[in-house]
Amino acid sequence: MPDPSPRHVLGLPEMDAQHDYLYSLFDEIESAPQVSDVPKARALLDEIERYIMFHFESEELLMRRYGFPGFAGHQSDHEAAGDRLAKFQIDFETGCLNPGALRIFLTGWLMEHSEISDSEYVAWVKIKRAEVGRK
Repeated sequence: MPDPSPRHVLGLPEMDAQHDYLYSLFDEIESAPQVSDVPKARALLDEIERYIMFHFESEELLMRRYGFPGFAGHQSDHEAAGDRLAKFQIDFETGCLNPGALRIFLTGWLMEHSEISDSEYVAWVKIKRAEVGRK
């Protein structure tokens, strides 16, 4: 897997690799206002949904393992993003999906979420991991 781009480097290799893959999926979404290849769009949306859920579960497991105090708020952010993605899935099923809007939402959400929320739990995990090395 290529090195993560600076737009989502947090300093935890496992999460940086996951973000890199998510961005690569988002880059595959058409920027057009209408879906041009329905089977390809279906497969891409399915993979995005699967991987986002995997990524959210991975982050939440890490936060729980290290006792991150902001877990509930972070989990709530994940649920809100999942709900929004579900609405885009419904739009796809009804033939109303604007792929460009989906791409903008997903990329923008991940950029903002990783810069703000993810940075908080990553700082916590790094502190906790460093404490283990000092004992």
